[in-house]
Amino acid sequence: LSNRVHALKLQSVQDYYRYLFNEGGLNSEMSHIEETVTTNKTDFFREIDHFHYLRDSILGNGMRRPGTKKFKAWSAAASTGAESFSMAMLLAEHALAYPGFDWAILGTDISGRVLEQARRAIYSHNTIEPVPAALRSRYLFEGQNEWQGKWRISPSLRNRVQFRKLNLIKEDYDVDMNLDIIFLRNVLIYFDPTDQLTVLARVGRHLAPGGHLFVGNSESMIVRMPQFCQVAPAIYRKEP
Repeated sequence: LSNRVHALKLQSVQDYYRYLFNEGGLNSEMSHIEETVTTNKTDFFREIDHFHYLRDSILGNGMRRPGTKKFKAWSAAASTGAESFSMAMLLAEHALAYPGFDWAILGTDISGRVLEQARRAIYSHNTIEPVPAALRSRYLFEGQNEWQGKWRISPSLRNRVQFRKLNLIKEDYDVDMNLDIIFLRNVLIYFDPTDQLTVLARVGRHLAPGGHLFVGNSESMIVRMPQFCQVAPAIYRKEP
């Protein structure tokens, strides 16, 4: 928080705390605090086994809800969008094989700064290295001239992925119900045990029966909900 101390011309972090809690500064500072203290680590196809399961077991085996017109996914800690666009590539590939397949993705995060990066969908060469070559050639465009070394996600994916600010600690989520998959990965570890269970319960309500919840591999032991059955490491299916 030292950057905020300097920006407000205060002398110490203790002065900053006093400004927040005794002088009414918390509301005006909250957006700055969110940007400063949140962790935004992300990669394309991070924890690759989850994407293999999505491709092979959910999409490949036709594990779809009967009568569903659109396959809907939520990346609940989207950061700069790498997770959302990794999912989008697999859903787009499935749509190429099955032209009637319709899909959409919502990515949410507490940080408006990283969401702006996600909406721009421009990434460095090092960032997109985990993307398989076949998917890279189809869904990523390499920049030219002053944009050399940068890559942008194709419009065919950007048009189907929306990004929105959302705080998982808030009571109500502006997110569709009856989703097919939810990626809630590598964010629960930053909550205390009570908030972990609360967030899981709230997120779980947005998943359709038969839908799948993905958490980070280090978070698997956190998921303890009677309606959810573990089907693979850190992957849970919501039972009817």
